[in-house]
Formats: sequence, structure tokens, C-alpha cells
Amino acid sequence: MTMDLDASLLSITRFPVKGLTPQSLDDAQLTPDQPLANDRRFALAHGSSAFDAQTPAFQKKAHFLTWIRNPPLAALDCSFDASGTKITIKKDGRVLVQEADLTSPLSRPAIEKVVLDHIGPEGSRGSVKVAEAPGAWFADVPDPYLSIQNTATLVELGRKLGQSEPLDSRRLRANLVIGGFPAWAEMQWVGSQIEIGETVLAIEAVIGRCAATHVNPDTGIPDSDLVGTLNSVYGHNKCGVYARVVKGGRIRRGDRVGRIL
Repeated sequence: MTMDLDASLLSITRFPVKGLTPQSLDDAQLTPDQPLANDRRFALAHGSSAFDAQTPAFQKKAHFLTWIRNPPLAALDCSFDASGTKITIKKDGRVLVQEADLTSPLSRPAIEKVVLDHIGPEGSRGSVKVAEAPGAWFADVPDPYLSIQNTATLVELGRKLGQSEPLDSRRLRANLVIGGFPAWAEMQWVGSQIEIGETVLAIEAVIGRCAATHVNPDTGIPDSDLVGTLNSVYGHNKCGVYARVVKGGRIRRGDRVGRIL
């Protein structure tokens, strides 16, 4: 194993509801061949969605509300309880929903109404339904991956975009942000493994990016052309890597990160 003394896990983040506010975690238990627990456990199906909770199967992101087609979603200020199953939604500082249970058919209509009122019937294709099904998760790919971003890459991209700050990892919906490696080093890790805390993760693919990354995660307004910058400066639209858990255990912010050759 090779390890930079400064290489560490800077943040752990999950997205209980696809398209809504992320939830920062201090630690997490990882399970082999499983995504981060309760990450994208729920989604918001629009009126034309083919998702059927009775016969759940992977559906592409086009079947759900996402930043790429519904950028105002990002302007909803959501927070979650420790389990990631109860949601509070605020807008402009006003509480619209307080600790509504995403798992409960009795609580879901209030959540759905808030989202529908916010994005409108055209953006929702007439309706919004909270989607959930046993064993289903609503990431952009069917594999049980965690997404990883390298903070040095985010710093470089921020500069390329003319920003004084690193590119906000929320735009990239990163589960794990790591530091202590050179910019773009992670792109060479496909086919190798890394250790984080008690766990081992296999790096299996680089992540292609879309226009959802252009949306400001606070305002819900597209204000940056990341995909255009990636293509014009680097000749590709890739940023970050997907990892599969091969050895489970607990990870904590501040854990050392090492690459297994």
C-alpha cells in the first residue's frame, strides 16, 4: 500500500432523496457490494415516470426529478434526521414541512405538494410521487457504487472556471471527498483499490458529467459550464471515480486514505 501522510477522508455525504439537499455524516458503516446506507433511498417520480414500486427495477434518471431538468429543486433547503428518513423542507427561511416521514404513505402527500408547488406542474409533468421500494436505490447507475472526488481536482477546476474557491463538491453529488493527492490522480486508479479506515474500496470507473453540475446548489440557478470546461481544457467530460466496497467496516472523517497497488 502507498499512502501520503496527508491523505485523508475529508467528508462523507449521502443524498437521502435524489435531487434534494445532501446530508453530511461524521461516520458511516460500509457493507460489501452495497451503496452508502440510505443514499438515494428515495426519489421524486414525475408524472411520466415508469417506476413501479410493486416491481422495482433500475430506471434511468429521466424518470425522476433531477437538477438537469428541474434545477429549482436545489433551492429547497432540506435537512434530515439521523436515519435519513425524516425530512424538513424550508424555502427562504420558512418551514414548509417539518420532520415528515418519507417512509409513511400518510406523510408523503405533504412532501409531494411542497415539491409540486415549488417546481410547478410543467416541471413535474403533472404530479410528484415519493418513490421507494425494498432493495431499490436511485443513483444514476445500477451498480452499488460510492462516488469519490479528490479535493485537489476540485481546486484546479475552480481555478479553470474563474472561481476563487474550489468547485463545490455538492455539484458533483460526491459521497466521499478525499485530500492529500495530486489533482486528477484518482483518474489513474481504475482497476486498483484504496483503504479508508476499516474498509477497502475497488475503483471501478470514472464518472462522466452532465449539465446538472452547472446548477448552483444554493440558488437552483445554472451559473457555471463545468462540462464545457472539462471538454475544452481536458478533452473529456470526466470527473471523479466510482468505487465498490469490497471489505466492509466503519469510515470516519479524518481517516487515512491509502492506495493498494
